Amino acid sequence: MNNTFKANLIKTIANKKGNKGFTLIELLVVVIIIGVLAAIALPNLLGQVGKARESEAKSTLGAMNRAQQTAFAERGEFAESIAQLEVPVGNEKFYGIFVSSSNPGQMGAVGITRTDAGDVDVVGADANGKNGTRDYAAAINYDDVARTFSTVVCRASNVQANQDIQYNIHGALTADTNNAKVIASPATAVAGITSGGVVDAPTLAACDTNNTEEVK
Repeated sequence: MNNTFKANLIKTIANKKGNKGFTLIELLVVVIIIGVLAAIALPNLLGQVGKARESEAKSTLGAMNRAQQTAFAERGEFAESIAQLEVPVGNEKFYGIFVSSSNPGQMGAVGITRTDAGDVDVVGADANGKNGTRDYAAAINYDDVARTFSTVVCRASNVQANQDIQYNIHGALTADTNNAKVIASPATAVAGITSGGVVDAPTLAACDTNNTEEVK
C-alpha cells in the first residue's frame, strides 16, 4: 500500500512538472538578465586577468633593477644588454624584456605573443590587445655623492593616447637575431622614462608622467 502511494505520488509530481513550462516572456526576461550581468562582469574579469598577467613585467623589471645595482658595483657602469645583466629572461609568456643599449640603466617590457617553440611572435599593440596587458618601463640612477641608487618601475597610464595604441608605448620592436626568445636591445632611450641611467648627479629615476605612472 505504501509503495503504491509513493508510486502514485511520484507519477503525479512528474505529470505536473511535465505539464508546466516557461512562457516566452519568462525566457526573454532570463536571457536579458544574463546578458546584463555578463556585460557588467566580463570587462571587470578581463581587467583582472590583464593585471595578473602584468605582474610578470613588474616582477621581472624589479629584478633587473636590482641586477643593475650589482652590475654597477662590479664594473662601475650599468649593463647595456640582457646578457650583461645575467638575469634569466626569455620564458615570459606575455612580455618581451629588453635593455636600452644607448641608455644603460633604462629597461622595458613590451607586450608579445609567442610561437609554439617559445620564440617571440607578435610584438606591441596587437599582443597587448589580445593579452589585456600594458607596456612597462624601468630605470635606475646612481648618485655618486650620496652613493645611493634610485629605481623606478613605470606602467603605461590610462590616458586616451595610450588607449588608442593598446598601451604600446615602446613602438615597433623586434626579436633579437641571436636569441629569438628576447627582444633586441634598442639603440634609443626607453619610452616612459624621463630620468634613467644617470650616474653622476643626485637625480632620481623617474617615469614620464605624460604616458606612464609609477608602479609601487
